[in-house]
Amino acid sequence: MKNCIPLYVILMVCVLSVGCASKEMAPELMSMSTAPAVSLLITPAETLTSGDPVELNVIGFDADGKQTSAIGAIEWGLIGLVGAFEDGTFTPDKSAEAHAGTVTAQSGDIKATARVRVVPPLPWTEDFETIELEKIPTHWIGATGKFFVREKDGGKVLVKTPVQRGLNRSNVYLGPSTMKDYQIQVDLMGTKNKRRLPDLGLIANRYTLDMQGRHQRLQIRSWASDLRMAKTIDFPWETDVWYTMKMMVEIMDDKAIIRGKVWKTGESEPAAWTITAEDPLPNREGSPGIYGYSATEIYYDNLKVWY
Repeated sequence: MKNCIPLYVILMVCVLSVGCASKEMAPELMSMSTAPAVSLLITPAETLTSGDPVELNVIGFDADGKQTSAIGAIEWGLIGLVGAFEDGTFTPDKSAEAHAGTVTAQSGDIKATARVRVVPPLPWTEDFETIELEKIPTHWIGATGKFFVREKDGGKVLVKTPVQRGLNRSNVYLGPSTMKDYQIQVDLMGTKNKRRLPDLGLIANRYTLDMQGRHQRLQIRSWASDLRMAKTIDFPWETDVWYTMKMMVEIMDDKAIIRGKVWKTGESEPAAWTITAEDPLPNREGSPGIYGYSATEIYYDNLKVWY
């Protein structure tokens, strides 16, 4: 018995041995392959810029999925982006309006793409007249396949249609998630199909201002499934009539004051806010956006965001 080695000593030796072995293997595991690249990746894959240059890099991977240094000559290209590209850096044209597109990198038969959204500082205005029919502003998030620019009454407007599959409810975001202290305004109109009515509105700082069709109400909320701070008032409104909606969020110490205003388009803007809500757990920032529940068609026009 006195020649036996205690179990805890054996365990300590095993742990130390495994640890040393793993340290010795790490450089080998982390070494760069020299096998030919069979796929490429551009980093960053998604970028948002207000006009600053965007530096891009290409990473190659071999047939085993290992990063490799054996990448052939790279040919760069721009699709839908307005600006210059040199030495791996895209510089947006300072005169360009908000837009989005892709940067491509190709070496032989292998190709990679990355997306760049160019969103200049406020103010923004959008009347959709320069947007191609059946398309949307390319830098928006959440609108593809749900919103379309179409002709109406001699001009172009944005339309949200009932969807063929999935949910009719959509949030569309127009800018960075870090925005704050702005106001947003839009002209909007709901339609009626038999007993079906839409909900339509605006988004600011992750709050929604919603004209509810079936209930004929106006509501401010932060989350549709949990109305912890929601404020709702009766608000009868007519279908096939344009309204102007305005929204702003003010952060005051430890709370947010959310204000909304709605009036018939063409009439004088009322001095008082139509609805005001308070949130003791404030959302301090968030992208401006538009909201729609399209049980029937919804129209939007003359969108503005400013400080």
